[in-house]
Amino acid sequence: MMMRISRIFIFFAILCSISQVKAEDKVTVILDWFLNASHESLLAAQYSGAFKRYNLQVEMISPADPGTPPRLVAAGQADIAISYPIQLGMMIDHHIPLIRIGSLLNQPLNTLITSRNIKTLQDLKGKKIGVSVAGDDHTILKTMLEKTNVQLSDVQIINVNFQLEQALMTGAVDAVIGASRNYEVIDLEQKHYQFNIYNPEDYGVPIYDEMIFVTRPELVKDSRIIRFMQALKEGNVYLKSHSLEVFNKTIKDHPELNTPLNKTAWNVTLNLLPTDPVIYDKAKYQQFLDFLWNKKVIKHPVQISSFTAY
Repeated sequence: MMMRISRIFIFFAILCSISQVKAEDKVTVILDWFLNASHESLLAAQYSGAFKRYNLQVEMISPADPGTPPRLVAAGQADIAISYPIQLGMMIDHHIPLIRIGSLLNQPLNTLITSRNIKTLQDLKGKKIGVSVAGDDHTILKTMLEKTNVQLSDVQIINVNFQLEQALMTGAVDAVIGASRNYEVIDLEQKHYQFNIYNPEDYGVPIYDEMIFVTRPELVKDSRIIRFMQALKEGNVYLKSHSLEVFNKTIKDHPELNTPLNKTAWNVTLNLLPTDPVIYDKAKYQQFLDFLWNKKVIKHPVQISSFTAY
């Protein structure tokens, strides 16, 4: 009799195990670019088991074109994308159905890097400035230059196709906009290149969350999306006290990230993580949206309620 009860118990235990496996819902996340230190929150949620505890199977995909992730989500080809506030504001203005559900990094990363010969922004008059994608950083650059009485028409904009560092170091351009403080700046320092940096928030650009998660409005209340954000929050908490552990697991699975640059970038990015990725500063967000409208980046004013969920 006891043997039979044991067998029944084992049978139901197996059934429960199978049920738990089936309960794992898939969530597809399109990254902004190749996997790097900026994504350590996602990696922490994965390696800490947070995604699994919330019955999620999260697939992270690097895009072939960094301009496409939000559009793929809007088209229903993925659940979540990593995007940027300017990018989302422009898409909302064009009636593309997307909304912010959280922040990956809640501080600005974008910076203007110049050669050491450029001592002030006024020195850029008549100079060449490299951009990664034509048009994306024009508003930020224009705002910064106008703070020092230089017009965008006073400089030459050159599309360097994501080769920001190479263009600057070879002298092809005198400055680059769109570089990250937790990546290109560190890389240039490690390469002993002498440069100057100018941060947008010091020249008239409101502070904003650099990298955000977006999804389709109809998915905002989807249990998978809610659980994803909860798991991400746990991942951030775990990362604060287990940073080296998560980094070591990351480079084991992704050995191409095992470089001095990525290790330093990993530690720098730790200070940029929000405690709770869902929470946001309403006034800060609205100020940035008003900035986009005043600068004619968007044709219609965007209210915070149509930009971010929760």
